[in-house]
Amino acid sequence: MNDFFGQQELARRNTTLLVVLFCCAVMLIVLAVYLAVTTGLFFAQMFASGGEFLVRDFWDGERFFWVVAVTVVIVASGSLYKTYQLKQGGGAAVAEMLGAQRVASATDDPLLRRLSNVVEEMAIAAGLPVPPLYLLPQPGINAFAAGFGRSDAVIAVTNGALELLNRDELQGVIAHEFSHILNGDTRLKMRLMGLLFGITLISDAGILMMTARNSAHHYSRERGSHPAIIVIGFLIFLVGTIGAVFADMIKRAVSRQREFLADAAAVQFTRNPAGIANALKVIGGYKGGSRINHAASQQTSHFFFGNAVKAWENKDWWATHPPLAERIRRLDPAFSGSFAQVDSASRSSMVMQEAVSSLAGAAHPQVQEVDTAQVMSAIGQPDSGALENSGQLLEQMPERLHRFAHDPFTARAIVYGLLLDPDKSIRSLQLKALDGLADANVLRELLDIQSEVLSLDGRLRIPLLEIVMPALKSLSQAQYKTFRSATAALIKADSELSIFEYMLHRMLVRHLHPNFAKVKAVPIHFDVASEIDQEVACILSTLIGQGRHEDPQAVFAAAMADIFAWKLDLNPSEKACDLSAMDRALIKAEKASPEIKRRLVKACVTVVLADGEVRVREFELLRAVCDALGAPMPQIGLASA
Repeated sequence: MNDFFGQQELARRNTTLLVVLFCCAVMLIVLAVYLAVTTGLFFAQMFASGGEFLVRDFWDGERFFWVVAVTVVIVASGSLYKTYQLKQGGGAAVAEMLGAQRVASATDDPLLRRLSNVVEEMAIAAGLPVPPLYLLPQPGINAFAAGFGRSDAVIAVTNGALELLNRDELQGVIAHEFSHILNGDTRLKMRLMGLLFGITLISDAGILMMTARNSAHHYSRERGSHPAIIVIGFLIFLVGTIGAVFADMIKRAVSRQREFLADAAAVQFTRNPAGIANALKVIGGYKGGSRINHAASQQTSHFFFGNAVKAWENKDWWATHPPLAERIRRLDPAFSGSFAQVDSASRSSMVMQEAVSSLAGAAHPQVQEVDTAQVMSAIGQPDSGALENSGQLLEQMPERLHRFAHDPFTARAIVYGLLLDPDKSIRSLQLKALDGLADANVLRELLDIQSEVLSLDGRLRIPLLEIVMPALKSLSQAQYKTFRSATAALIKADSELSIFEYMLHRMLVRHLHPNFAKVKAVPIHFDVASEIDQEVACILSTLIGQGRHEDPQAVFAAAMADIFAWKLDLNPSEKACDLSAMDRALIKAEKASPEIKRRLVKACVTVVLADGEVRVREFELLRAVCDALGAPMPQIGLASA
């Protein structure tokens, strides 16, 4: 399978491959450490003044046991520590490790506004919350995406990429990074970084042995360590260096082909192969290339768009990235292989002029009607139609709300505003519940924008929620706790749960809560669809209830048959459930295999499209279902009401 769910299954297999390769590398390192220790002990005999030899035979079972135990403890503890550290910080931990700075949500810099606009368009097109942006102070042209999932993912670009790539080229690079997020590549790369960190500790242990001082009384402080310890330390340091080679081999085995796939996905997303191809050509002709001059660039090299460590592109088959010329030829078969020299000063001036002139935006064509197959192919792999649609939605967004969505104070006011009820009496109860609970400044902003939010086109509510996510992720723990309490109070004020309220709550729990609390990964428990048949029936019948179907029973039977591959004579009204029951059903369905999730999402899309019109309520419920199943759902030709 090449769809989103097939990519998720492939990501699971790649994780297994990563663990196997890691175990093989550890076994080889153990053998190398044993050889180093044994050699060092033989060397120690040269300095012995008397007594029996320390080592009589090359092989010694007890010595091997202790070498295995110590080596495994060092590698495992280092890997577990690094993985835990990365999980605590998510993608932001990688960005900050490299010295990247969070881009302020509200900025007047034309280049940063252009970048923000490109990322927002792509996030909305892909059905994702907008990821936080980071700027990496490096002259090389590069970018990366990092994170264990779509909720903690971030995107970072270098100063070089921001200043030297035009909009089409930048869009191609960002589309490449979005592909890594959607296909689960960033999760794999985070795990890869955590595991390989333990291997690098072996060389650190060797350095420690070489520099340590022996405190035994017959070796004075002036004389330092015993020569044998220095020799063993040096040999272990060499083993650690070999371990770094193993690490690079694993990076190459796991990630290199994914770069080609991400390039292809970027072309599908933008329908502009020249954009990403020209970005690669600029890298090839720029004197700084894509290099990142930072101490952490080696261990993070597999995250980057271009080769961050050294310009090996035309001659190194060992690098984590494919050769630059080969990547370009796959996008532009006519490429000669030679790179035109880039004048950074003139190009930077040209890019700035383009950024300033493009802020007004341009018209985007309307999205055509879609069928189930088109929607399914767009999940996790959005195309240019989705990108055009997202651009149109951004143009329709009220300028004031769009500006407010980028500030942590006003972003909270927007979420509160979206939860306000059109009924004045209920709205009064909601505002009363907020008084004394929400931050006074936020409440003041809410009162100022409530009329504008209440009159917002329903089709713009989800895009607006996706845009506010980066600002909400910058809240402090105390602010987030207050925010959660305030949103809960607004939802409970009328003692009823609407579909939009349910969808918003689901979206916040899925994409915002993991930034403030530890969330356990959901294991797969169900590989057979019949194990969750009642839950599936509940989900589909609730979706059918939001449409205007001439024959709801036929729609329900067809959708169920699509999942279970046999005809079911059921009445959807008998399986209808409220949103609380549906939530329990989704919690169970979340534990299904990727293949079952694919069939369930397909059935849900079929149901929503069955009556020929997608209403806002239907799409909001579909979005809640897809969020629960971990599937990004782009907007699909919504009716105005």
